[in-house]
Amino acid sequence: MGIQENVRQEYKKCCEDEVDWLSVEQLHESTLQISNQCFEYKKLCVGVIGVLVAALLKLGDSGPASLTVIAAVCAIISVGFWLCDSTAYYYQKSNRHHMNELIRRIKDRNTISSDSSEKRNTNSWRKAFFNRSMSLYFYNLVICGVAALYDNAHWFEYTY
Repeated sequence: MGIQENVRQEYKKCCEDEVDWLSVEQLHESTLQISNQCFEYKKLCVGVIGVLVAALLKLGDSGPASLTVIAAVCAIISVGFWLCDSTAYYYQKSNRHHMNELIRRIKDRNTISSDSSEKRNTNSWRKAFFNRSMSLYFYNLVICGVAALYDNAHWFEYTY
């Protein structure tokens, strides 16, 4: 009875592998920067809304602004940051997809079997706009809607 040894082939780098690894490293750095940018968008959105709500409540010739005006301004700001954050999220996912493709090419060139369980996620704008990381903007819009409805509740009393 012979004992079979699990022998790996020696990895020999080629020029294409080196270029692809450099591309993967650059894409990884880019993805980290975009990820940090997404977090900064969320912090900036909350900060801008806080400052504007305080300013609208404090400033004004005829007293504080109505809740409907404040809600509308906050909703517009939230949508603007949502657009920026979703765009960054889309490109972050696009970078990750491209990195996975480069790694798959390296594996194919070196006859390394690719994991069959690897998902081939397609990147879409719909997924970029509607995912869990965008929940801050959803909450902002819901709160703005509730505030506007509350401020206009008297309208319902007079019409019904």
